[in-house]
Amino acid sequence: MSAAKDILVIDDDRDLVETLRIVLESKNYEVRAAYDGKEGFRRIEEKLPDLIILDVMMATDTEGFDLAFKLQNIPEFRDIPILMLTSFPKTMAEKGPDAFQHILGESWPVSIFIEKPVDPDKLLTTIEDILAEESRA
Repeated sequence: MSAAKDILVIDDDRDLVETLRIVLESKNYEVRAAYDGKEGFRRIEEKLPDLIILDVMMATDTEGFDLAFKLQNIPEFRDIPILMLTSFPKTMAEKGPDAFQHILGESWPVSIFIEKPVDPDKLLTTIEDILAEESRA
């Protein structure tokens, strides 16, 4: 039997992190958590995850994007798949695209976006698809 896949959840919403932990551990994933981008980066350095679930808006409106771009520029981290959980489209609609101009048009270094609130079944299916694709690569 293969080892459990390691998923790193980076989100400042501790309740959401614990909910995701319960859902993911029920499917035998190993789950680690970080509550901001800096802590997330340290956890990645400690042990490469098989997948990162990353929030966009934490201490800043773009902290998740900032971390994703940072990882993309480091060769040993650039191939880690990132599933971004976000209410970003709603926030962008509320604040307007000018607030996010510095990231619009960029090639976003994420595998897929899932909007909050999260549907657990959709999340699990998406994770399974991403990890299956990674194992074929």
